[in-house]
Amino acid sequence: MRKFVVAAIGLALMGSVARADDLVVYGAGSLREAIGQIATEFGHSHGLTVTTQFGPSGRMRERIEKGERVDLFTSADVGHARKLVEEGRASVMTVFVRNTVCLLSPAKFDATPATVLDKLVAPGVRVGMSPPKVDPLGDYTERLFGLIDRLHPGGAAAIQAHSVILDTPPGSPPPKSGDADADAILDGRVDAAIVYCSSRDRYARLLPEATVVEFPPELQVGPEYGMAVLKDAQPAALLLALTILSPEGQKVMAKLGFKPLALPSE
Repeated sequence: MRKFVVAAIGLALMGSVARADDLVVYGAGSLREAIGQIATEFGHSHGLTVTTQFGPSGRMRERIEKGERVDLFTSADVGHARKLVEEGRASVMTVFVRNTVCLLSPAKFDATPATVLDKLVAPGVRVGMSPPKVDPLGDYTERLFGLIDRLHPGGAAAIQAHSVILDTPPGSPPPKSGDADADAILDGRVDAAIVYCSSRDRYARLLPEATVVEFPPELQVGPEYGMAVLKDAQPAALLLALTILSPEGQKVMAKLGFKPLALPSE
């Protein structure tokens, strides 16, 4: 049923799409491959140029707040998308996919789902993490530390004492490998890093000997991604949002390691 609703709304918007200007999409860095693919295919299908830019969700939201023209914003959390609605900058927002948090473990760190907790709380372990507030992954990591503390009292403090914030502020050189976590491991600045499980394929290319280790169920923090259609957005922005939510869009998200909201039974 959902597929037919998306198709019907899409047909209603087709006339507007044909006359729309190019679309601008801002998104979380973890969405680069998935939203990039969907946006490119959408542009080809509708004769549009879809321009995409990706980075920490908080910084991308701030750029919108400073006046940059954007049609669709896809965030690694719900809060940044909701803030744009509350400020009157976006007309609507919704959750569109979920993710999980994993540990990027080099071969010498040798973590497994069964040993990951003991490995992290061991003395002197340097754990790379994203900056909280700026990047939702940093916020999810802090929640993870809170859960660790329940299972291992004092564990959060032990990890945070040696954690390393991995950030690439605006104006700084981009990571040599294309990924700040991979660079930190390659340079020996951290022993392991907290990453999204959806990045598994990326790290398989950048760090072939490393493993993306899932945390046990009691340490799952459940990231939820939100997207917002901006006020005065091109009419095609809503159709692109619906395409991301459609079974076809959700299949792309699932193929690239995300947890879709729902897929129809085959």
